[in-house]
This record gives sequence, C-alpha cells and structure tokens, in this order.
Amino acid sequence: MFGYNVASTEGAEWIRHRKITSRAFSEPNMKMVWKQTARIVQEMFDFDWSHRGDVFAIDDVMDCTSKLSMLVIIAAGFGQDDQWIRNGTPSPGHLLTFRQALEGVTDNLILRLSLPPWVWGSRTDRDSLAIAGIAGRGWLGKQAWHAAMAFAELGKYLREMLRDELSKDPNQAPGKEYGNLFKSLVEGLVNEGDGIPPGKNDIFGNMFIFLAAGYETTANALGYALALLALDEVEQQQLYDHIKGVLQDREPGFEDVPKLTRVLAVFFETLRLYPATSELTRYVEEDTTFSVSAALSESDAADFTTLGGKELRRTEVVIPKGSEVKLDLIALHHNPRYWPDPHEFRPGRFMDPNWPRDAFLPFFVGSRSCVGRRFGEVKAITIITLIIRRYKVLIDPVQFPDVVGESKLQRRERLLKSTNSITITPCGAIPLIFTRR
Repeated sequence: MFGYNVASTEGAEWIRHRKITSRAFSEPNMKMVWKQTARIVQEMFDFDWSHRGDVFAIDDVMDCTSKLSMLVIIAAGFGQDDQWIRNGTPSPGHLLTFRQALEGVTDNLILRLSLPPWVWGSRTDRDSLAIAGIAGRGWLGKQAWHAAMAFAELGKYLREMLRDELSKDPNQAPGKEYGNLFKSLVEGLVNEGDGIPPGKNDIFGNMFIFLAAGYETTANALGYALALLALDEVEQQQLYDHIKGVLQDREPGFEDVPKLTRVLAVFFETLRLYPATSELTRYVEEDTTFSVSAALSESDAADFTTLGGKELRRTEVVIPKGSEVKLDLIALHHNPRYWPDPHEFRPGRFMDPNWPRDAFLPFFVGSRSCVGRRFGEVKAITIITLIIRRYKVLIDPVQFPDVVGESKLQRRERLLKSTNSITITPCGAIPLIFTRR
C-alpha cells in the first residue's frame, strides 16, 4: 500500500529492511516511548479522568485504550505533538489532521485490502498516494471515499515529514532529548553506506507496518488486560501490591521497567489468552523433519517417552521445502502440556524463570519475530502501571450484570467474546468502573 517493508520482503531485501528497522527500536528510543506514554497517560488523568470524580464508568474500555495507543504512535512513532484533549485543525494544504488520517487508515484497512488495486487509482496515482480512482471519486459511497482520503492524506503527511527530516542540518544540535521511530528510520536509510539515496517507499512502507502492527494489537491487549484484572480482584490486588513495592511513593521512571516484572507478566498472560491473531503462517525454506507426539492410553505399550507426567508416542513428520505451515496459536497457548489450567488467568505463571518460552508466540518466532516487541512491552508496562497504581478497576454491574449460576470462566467468556478479522477483537463493549485509590 505504501511500499515494501520488513513484513512483506524476503531474502536479501528482507535482511536490508530488518537491519534498517532494528535501529528504530534502540534503547534510547525505548526510553522515549516510556516518556511519551507516561506524558499521555498523565494528560488523560489531568484533563479527563480527574473531572469525572473519584468513581466513574467507561462504557467501553477499548475506546480509551485505542486513543492511548494512537497518541503514543503519533508521538513516539512519528514525533508529532498531539495531546489528549486536542481536537486540532488540519495543517495547511490538508483536509484531515495527522491523527484523523492515521485513524482513517487503521479503521479502513480491511476495506482497502478487500477491493482490487485499480479501485484506488492507477499505479501512478497510488505511487503518489493521491486521492484518485473510483473510491476517490465517491462512486463507492462515503466510507470508500473517506478511506481514499485518509490514505492520501497520510501519504502527503509522510512525504512532508520525510522532506523536513532530510532538509535538516546533520551537524545541528537536536532540539529534543530523544528522536522518534520515523527519524531513526530516515537516519538508517541515509547512513546505509552503499551510496543509494534513501527510498521514500522504504520509509513509508515500514512506518505503515509499524502503525498497523503497533496500534490495534496493543490497544486490544490493554483493553483485555484491564478487563481480566477487573474480573479477578485477587490478581489485581497482587499487581497493585507489586507496583507499590517497586515504586513506593515515588513517580515511576524508565529505569523501573525491568523491575515491574508482574506488570509484564499480566501483559504476557493477556496475550497468551488473547493473542493478536489466531494463527502464524511460515514457509519452509528447506526440507525439515518434525518429531511430534500424541498422548497415549495406559494400555498402549508402543514406542513412547514421558513428558509432563504423560506417556507420549513420537512420530516423525517430513515437511518438504516450500510448504506452507500454519501454527494454531490458540491451541498452543491453551495446551495443558505446557500451561497448567490453561483457561485460567494466572499471570504468576510468567514469574517462574522456567516458563515455557517456546510455547508462547504472540510476537511470532525466529528471525522474523516482531521487531517492535520491545516497543509494545514498554508501552503496555507504562500504561498498566500508571492506571492500576491510581485506580481500582471493576466490571460495571449495571451494564454487565451477574448471571445466577454462571461460573467465573463463563462470565469472562460472555464479557470477552471475540471475533477474528485481521486481529482478535472483542465482539461487544467492555464496561468498567474506575475507583480512585
């Protein structure tokens, strides 16, 4: 859509993209992510939640986590100054604000992918990210027209940001303590050292995949995490006690991230139960043999080994080069062989230093694992820490009343029933009550 990127390339070209994008997720940039995320959460407290009183309801927590995630992407990803309460007006020469363009792109991603490329204009039009084609003329209705406008406006903003970044004097002292992912990406391309001028589509393509992968996935995970904590007061209290134990009465800083181990455990347990997607697809690069096992009955005395106290049969499966392999993440994350009581929300399982890392793949696996994993972890740790430190979270009993005879698991499944389109997303609203501690 915007150009090739680290997720869409293979071979030597992928190695080049991976090398460039990895620079954007340096530790100084992760410190910037913490700083910007903490600022945005504090603005939410100061300009919104503090005016609602000590006890207030949010009809759907996903609205809140989506806004938080978007503002962090805008600030830490693109270096744009946006605030919780600012509606803003479009920049000169634009029809949408940068935030409106980003939201329009993420909201209409499925529509854009579901229609053939020619609907959005000629190749020249698409390369220039212009409002064109049938969709741009409004012939397919308002939603398609708004989608065309959002993609075109985002492209225009990205071109302007690239132009401004390339025009800066490299010897000039930076105006900010830290940069942003876009700036790091541009610097990576400029400093490739192979004499090739930076390709705008390389930058645009990778920033688009950062946006697509980093916005909705983290927003959903945070919403699920707050809901799971609201459903389990014991786990929430343990998390609060852990945060207080680490921070005491001081404000948190980036140096506290490695110490907030239970916060990360809550995030991981949420992703185990509700990963961003239900399956992982990979292509086999060479003939491979897997040794797989299945549970045996006690009467079966055939070839077996013992794993986790269960007798298992080993079978060799040959996968030819070029085969497409799909891994069912939901099944893997609920396999009792690796996860005792797999349907239970138990963050403490990730506090064990020997937790089964090979059976936990929300960030995928191997050389093509998520390059932005650290970005998502820092953002999630910051938001969960700051919210739980200040507020107790409960399910809204008015909008989501108890059902007589319903088990704890049944209640959770009723609240968090989900659908899987591009990402796993709740089917309905998640109403929560926030009480000031």
